[in-house]
Amino acid sequence: MKDGHIIVIGAGITGLASAAALSKRGRKVTVLEASERPGGRIRRLTRHGDSVEVGAQGIHSNYTEMLSLINQVGLQSELMPLQGKVSFLDRSGSLRIPDRDLGVIKLMNARGVRDFSWFAARYIAFAKRFPQFEISRDIPSYDDVSAEDAFSWAGDDFHDFLLRPMMHAMTNTTLSDTSLYHAINSMRLALSTKVFGLRTGIVTLAERLASSMSVQYSNSAAQILTAGARIDGVLLEDGRILKCDHVIVACPIEAAAKILPDELSVAKEFLYECPSAPFVLVYFFLDRPVSSEAYVYMGHPYRDVVFNMAINHSRKAPYMVPSGKAIISAWSSYPSSTNLFFQTDDAVVSQALRDMEAFFPGISGWVDEARVIRHSWGIARYVPGAYRKILEFKRHAQTLEGISFAGNDYDGVHMEAGVRSGQRAARRACEG
Repeated sequence: MKDGHIIVIGAGITGLASAAALSKRGRKVTVLEASERPGGRIRRLTRHGDSVEVGAQGIHSNYTEMLSLINQVGLQSELMPLQGKVSFLDRSGSLRIPDRDLGVIKLMNARGVRDFSWFAARYIAFAKRFPQFEISRDIPSYDDVSAEDAFSWAGDDFHDFLLRPMMHAMTNTTLSDTSLYHAINSMRLALSTKVFGLRTGIVTLAERLASSMSVQYSNSAAQILTAGARIDGVLLEDGRILKCDHVIVACPIEAAAKILPDELSVAKEFLYECPSAPFVLVYFFLDRPVSSEAYVYMGHPYRDVVFNMAINHSRKAPYMVPSGKAIISAWSSYPSSTNLFFQTDDAVVSQALRDMEAFFPGISGWVDEARVIRHSWGIARYVPGAYRKILEFKRHAQTLEGISFAGNDYDGVHMEAGVRSGQRAARRACEG
């Protein structure tokens, strides 16, 4: 077992989970973070005493390792159940709010109900077994086909009230751009768990973890350095060099590709070619409350627009919004988000307001402030065959000395996947 310096690149939840595991083992660890704060794509926005989640929206009840970290930093009493219901625009454009978790079934016609029963039996109750939070099993019959092709037998209601909204919310993309493997993974999580938040936002976990470790902010890694066949350290953007025995690459795949040395050409090529779905969201701080039982709004049964999903954060997490005024986030998805990413803030806001009118008639006249959030790398896009390519990459990565890769994008997007990936990387760094 080695006991030298370990560098973790990235202070998102994955990197911090990795650093926490290393610290627990008594290892010397330095975390490098390009931004000025911890949390990565998990953050909060604040305005006049109100705050709102950006990025991560919930902690699922089966996030056992993440919940363990929450306990370790003393936040267990801050866990709060998400409030409100999921609403849908029906075929006529009227807003419908089902009365329970799977009440959406009552909005479907008889064909849709039968389709759901067949889906639940085949892909939930009797599905092939695989880990929820680690990509570790090759299942060609799931991985080689798109969700669109796999569910071509289903009618419009099952597609529009369940499949398309769930892919928008869970994968930020479409059925044609998602493998059946990843669709089953995502829907299994959504249909079988309760969801919680933290009283002051999920990013509080990242802040607590970071406060007890050595994190260098506004300190980008420019290049991972090698000496012969081994990893030797990290070159920083400011020209300094930090020596180490092991590097854990826990930043988004897009950033990881840019800092790998040419000697790691196989890994570098995989990272550059990994498909992603960018995030473009708009947060509207309104001048009034929005009275509704719903906190999530889905428009897919009625229309196809750029921003076809919305969240009312004041309903979802009222403990974060003491003013009671509504905070609405508008969510785009791939492929629309790709073009949207390069538009001006004014254009993005205008598009979002047009699309929000069906959910909140009159919203254009209620906005105190609008903020646009962009991530060039939102989450990985698991097209057919993507899981197998990730498995091939993982096998190759195991042959590399002095470097480990960690992140939710290698294991199915969910935050819990990132936490567990970081912990596995920490064990490898200690044992390698």
